[in-house]
Amino acid sequence: IRLSLVGSEMCIRDRSAAGQPRRHPAGTCGYRQRKHRRVTGPYGAWSDRVEAAPVADVGVLVGDGALMVIAPHPDDETIACSALLLDAARRRRPLIIVALTDGDGSHPGSVAVPPRRLAEIRAGEQLAAVEALGCGHAEWVRLGLPDGASRWDAGRAAAVDPLVERCRQLGVTAVAAPHPDDPHPDHHAAAELALDLQARLPQLRILFYEVWTCRLAPDAPFRQDDLTPFRVTTDREAKRQALAFHASQLGHVVPDDPAGFTLPDWFLTLHDSDLERLSWLHMPGEAPGAAHFDAIYSASPDPWDVRTSPYERGKRDAARALLGDARFDHALEAGCGEGCLAGDLLAHGQARRATGIDQAADIIERAQRSAPQGLRLVQGRLPDDLPEGPYDLVIFSELLYYLPEKDLERLAGLTRMQMVPGAAMLIVSYLGDTETPLDAPAGADFFIALFGPELQPVARHGAERFRIDLLRWRP
Repeated sequence: IRLSLVGSEMCIRDRSAAGQPRRHPAGTCGYRQRKHRRVTGPYGAWSDRVEAAPVADVGVLVGDGALMVIAPHPDDETIACSALLLDAARRRRPLIIVALTDGDGSHPGSVAVPPRRLAEIRAGEQLAAVEALGCGHAEWVRLGLPDGASRWDAGRAAAVDPLVERCRQLGVTAVAAPHPDDPHPDHHAAAELALDLQARLPQLRILFYEVWTCRLAPDAPFRQDDLTPFRVTTDREAKRQALAFHASQLGHVVPDDPAGFTLPDWFLTLHDSDLERLSWLHMPGEAPGAAHFDAIYSASPDPWDVRTSPYERGKRDAARALLGDARFDHALEAGCGEGCLAGDLLAHGQARRATGIDQAADIIERAQRSAPQGLRLVQGRLPDDLPEGPYDLVIFSELLYYLPEKDLERLAGLTRMQMVPGAAMLIVSYLGDTETPLDAPAGADFFIALFGPELQPVARHGAERFRIDLLRWRP
């Protein structure tokens, strides 16, 4: 279908439903929306980071919702996004593919295959390739922008409103687009479209993929300061079969334009790999600082009724139930508050000893006066003050979304050093409005992705107001 440029503002779900506890007392949150600052470095340094990046589960990066893939030309989605499409096929994830152009400019000298006919051929090739990757259920939006000039066409900006509306209707959690410095103007246009969508829907996860960055010199400027690189696994044979459908770009369709474009052998060899590159764009905004929490605790010694609230008690009971019959020698509760969850584990014999850390000095001092035997409480700020272990259970309860992605990267590295092989990790995520750049599922998913395949999912407890992930560390 071609995009109908109509749409009205609507929201299909209220993330802070009536009756759910707000994680920030009204008026206290330090979250401030801001635009991304583009900070570049040499492309060679970025490539070094990618080579050392974790191999993440692509489904964790996308989240639980629908996926939108923006393809500047037919074939870009197959060359650099096959892992995303294969995962969408496996999960039957709702999928929208936005075709920016129909690629009719690849053979301008051909008489036998004029641009309009070439556009039809390439659109058919794209459809066949995506179906070969298992995504016959994909919804298509063809913008029909001019090949090579989409960045300057009014249709690109006009597409934002209806695409925002479709993201809301379908529950899109992630948008994949070429990296902003992928060297082609149509790729720049696709990246800008993704950023425009996130400006309207700030909690969209933006995943940048790379097609032609391999042409860049090591010292070429490349956006990277607000990105975290990941590698994702694809099915090489399935990708080869899908790419074969793009016959017009392999020199098999147009007979009379020897100067026309074909995918070079070196490029095809480079992308014939079990791994593809994705980078997570850090969420726009600033997380609340220490003063934010000081203000909350100065207004009330127990602002969330952690001892008496049915929500808080239910969350702790669910966490203990998920751990089951396992017994732990030393548990860490990060962002512990008064240490209620760690105290429950000690009281029920699920942990022999526990350490809790929180940045609020007053709450730690008060909690120490009634701490049960075996519970050590430490005042400090994460990630840098993470207490030394070793630990065989690490708990992050309603904490990760308070930290920006760079702090989460450091926290993941420090946590690795303090866990014993086989350690359990419990991540509790509040599903209401956190008023932070990262919502709770995004914070948990990003953190899990940082560990790669060595942090294995064991079980998940899903409730209306919270989610608990149990994982196992197997380095």
